[in-house]
Amino acid sequence: MHTAQSSEPRPHGDPTTITPASAYQVHLPAFEGPLDLLLQLIEREKLDISTISLAHVAEEFLAYIRELAMIEAEALADFLVVAAKLVWIKSRLLVPQPAAASAEEEEEDPGEALARQLREYKRFKEAAAALRALEEAGRHTYPRVAPPPELARRLDSSSITLADLLAAAGTAFRALPPPASPDRIVAPFIVTIADQIALIRRATGGNRTITFRSLLQGTQHRLEIIVTLLAVLELIKRGQLIASQDGLFGEIVIQPMAGVEITANGEPREA
Repeated sequence: MHTAQSSEPRPHGDPTTITPASAYQVHLPAFEGPLDLLLQLIEREKLDISTISLAHVAEEFLAYIRELAMIEAEALADFLVVAAKLVWIKSRLLVPQPAAASAEEEEEDPGEALARQLREYKRFKEAAAALRALEEAGRHTYPRVAPPPELARRLDSSSITLADLLAAAGTAFRALPPPASPDRIVAPFIVTIADQIALIRRATGGNRTITFRSLLQGTQHRLEIIVTLLAVLELIKRGQLIASQDGLFGEIVIQPMAGVEITANGEPREA
């Protein structure tokens, strides 16, 4: 009977290396050990698959997962894939196959097919482990940013004379605006909510419908835009205006509230 000696260390790369997904142990008259080792023995033709009771293997696995609080999806998928291949191989051995018409039409040996698929599966698992290791290592590294390329100077100044420089400087200086008089006092820009409320009332006089964009025509300062918006909100709060917008970033439409009439001089009154 084949048994697995789990306490004996195995070198890396050995074909009988047990993977983490092989915690499930098979107990059969002809074999005792992890499922991975069972497949490897079949692959190396050291164990006849016809002596293996696949029903017993399935019953043991079901009992194994019932005892676990949680089972990894990867381990369950590995078992299902391998069990399906074993069932297919054993069915091919038990059911007589028609003789091939020629040597070229002979199908691949089931044992060799399983061995080939197991080797491919092992390569993919090793590649996935290597990619996962690279990902983990990359979390503690930072890419080195290349310095900006040095651009060669293409301006040929060998033919420029001092007179050319003076002429260019004179042209630049003449284009500058005249300096402000030191006696001039620059007053700060002042706009109040009351001023903008009066502006809005005049614009909506006669119950006209306007847009917020039209109120901003001719504005030259960001503060004026902010105060105009505050004035609109204040009139909405007072129940004198309503504002609507069809969609995000759409035009804001402003009109007097129903029942409130804005006179021509901009004063509200009950309709």
